[in-house]
Amino acid sequence: MNKLKFFVGTKLLAGVFCLSAHVVFAQTAAQIEAAKDILAKVPAAEMASKSAELVANAPAKERAAVASATAQVVASIYPDVASATVVAISLRVPVVAPAAAAAAAAKLPNSAGGIAVAAANVPGVRVGDVRPAVIAAVPSQAGEVVAALSRANLSSSLNQAAGTSAVAGLPANSNKTGIF
Repeated sequence: MNKLKFFVGTKLLAGVFCLSAHVVFAQTAAQIEAAKDILAKVPAAEMASKSAELVANAPAKERAAVASATAQVVASIYPDVASATVVAISLRVPVVAPAAAAAAAAKLPNSAGGIAVAAANVPGVRVGDVRPAVIAAVPSQAGEVVAALSRANLSSSLNQAAGTSAVAGLPANSNKTGIF
């Protein structure tokens, strides 16, 4: 008898999860349509700031979904400003950076590495959160994403060694006249 109750309970629980997953997908589709309606009227130059505003004004529980929907729409309408949009969203609401980066990368898989680097370079955003999100969205680009993030971490370090400048490793107190 207990096995039967367990089996029925498990099936019921699985059904609830499937039903709730369907509701989440429906909500996301509605959010994508709403984002399309709003962003279709926005010029490319204002797309990043408007997207960040939409995410920041969303209820806290819905910000990740709104960031994802917004990034998808921008990547579809204006692929050239997708990275800038992910950065703008990440600057306003750093916690949703992985969702925005993953959504944009899913729409632009060949740009996944650049999008991941753009999101990970925003203060307050953890590379350890962005990397798996983007890789999950575009598994075929996992190598590119990891390589791009590794290169960015090595080449974009602002923590220079004490006593050196950013210009060709010259001592900080040297005469750098003529070097731009």
